[in-house]
Amino acid sequence: MEEFWEQNPELSFEQVKENTFKKFTKPELKAIEKQRKQILVEEYNKQQRKMVGTYFKFPKIMGCILLVIISFKVSFYFESPYKYILALFWSLYVLAIPLLYFFHKNRKINGKRFLAIESVHPYLTIMGVPQLGMCSINPFKEEINQYPAVVLVFCLIWTLGILFVASATYLQKQSINTIRKQYQLS
Repeated sequence: MEEFWEQNPELSFEQVKENTFKKFTKPELKAIEKQRKQILVEEYNKQQRKMVGTYFKFPKIMGCILLVIISFKVSFYFESPYKYILALFWSLYVLAIPLLYFFHKNRKINGKRFLAIESVHPYLTIMGVPQLGMCSINPFKEEINQYPAVVLVFCLIWTLGILFVASATYLQKQSINTIRKQYQLS
């Protein structure tokens, strides 16, 4: 598709796509798609690391440290620190709802699918960190209720979960904007 666009830059995306389908057979297109998907994943990962670096600046780092301290201090107001930590990790599921909604809303742009969007699923972010927290809470139930240091560790893990969800939402929006600009979509 890039070759067609280089030869004829005034062609629309749809025209370039049609010319590409005429030139190759279905198995050839599948092989090209597989190869292109691998290249896109590598480019996407490189781009994501760069965006994460620009996203996490000093104010966000200080905000996270404050969030850990505040969430730890709030735990002293609860009768059962275990239930408090459990509620914190359940809140990660709630915080991930906008990410999931945004992903499903933008899976297709103008009715078209894009490999860069399809290759990045937010499910790992949505399920990974809360599930890690939920699975690790039960074995430490008594320790959470007895030792404040264990509560601090779980508050830190919870804050990292919030960072994952927030950065995933940011990165997803940036990727979709990049695709819209790259393919001249509204």
